[in-house]
Amino acid sequence: MEQTSKEVVLTYETLYEMLRKEKSRDELQQLDGNFFRDVLTYLREKQQEYDDNLTKNDIFSQSERDKIHIQLANIKKILKDLYDIRERKIINMSINKSRTQTMIVDTANLLPQEQPFFESIHSVMSQYRTGILHRLLEQRETDILPIVLPLPEQKEQAPAPPENSIKKIKCIEPVEQFFGEELESYGPFAPDEETSLPEQLANILISQGKAVEQ
Repeated sequence: MEQTSKEVVLTYETLYEMLRKEKSRDELQQLDGNFFRDVLTYLREKQQEYDDNLTKNDIFSQSERDKIHIQLANIKKILKDLYDIRERKIINMSINKSRTQTMIVDTANLLPQEQPFFESIHSVMSQYRTGILHRLLEQRETDILPIVLPLPEQKEQAPAPPENSIKKIKCIEPVEQFFGEELESYGPFAPDEETSLPEQLANILISQGKAVEQ
């Protein structure tokens, strides 16, 4: 995504093209400085689109929901591959800078979030190269201090809600077959039929007036 005066709108196709370029070229490719923020917005919009379809049970909505579910999985795969490739390139850039002790390393295409990653890797590599290799070549004892990483901040966490909470309901009108988040199928259900569903799905049927909690 080259920086231009025109705002670039993220789509599945533009993400795929970014991955293709990153794969096919040795140098780190230029992305917009707001890339991660735009990706987060795009993912949230897709997820909201999927969640909105959960409240609909017609055949068209089920088909659209399945399509969005698959697209979300593909988008996440593209993002993981893109990150992995850029990560490898940044590590190689750090290695080259540490080995050559030169400033001729093009870091212009690093994203703001990638810059400290590059600098920290280079700092660690330079410290160990100087303290071990250079001192050995000078016939001196190695002199390197262990790198102490800061401990993660301990935060009191609220107890996590139970996973896969199940709620028992009784249908008060016919319910056509529908699908959950993992494309698992439920129904169809007849009036007065009792069943147990994941709490989120059960609450949707209750809110639609199609079932009551048992």
